[in-house]
Amino acid sequence: METFQHSFPSRPLAWPADRSWALAGVVGSGNLEVLIEPNPAAPDAVAYDLQTSIPGYADSWKAALADFAAHYAVGGTRITLHDQGAAPVVITMRLRQALDLLTPAQP
Repeated sequence: METFQHSFPSRPLAWPADRSWALAGVVGSGNLEVLIEPNPAAPDAVAYDLQTSIPGYADSWKAALADFAAHYAVGGTRITLHDQGAAPVVITMRLRQALDLLTPAQP
């Protein structure tokens, strides 16, 4: 088991008044759970907390999480990830699924 915390700059997320968190995925064989919560103490950064069952990939995780923070407005959030061997495409998909619960649909 490996754990790490890291923060990256990101544009602030316009947090919806009717939501206090968003959850996507479920921890299971080869899957990933993502929880997004507000973090008003750091409006221009996203803080990640990761637990993974596959040690030795911290650099790859940090690259994927930095990329997400750069491309999506997730500043002012804390994102907790529980991983059990998710493929890279699942990482981005789960992050997007959780974020989609917090952002209005675009016409």
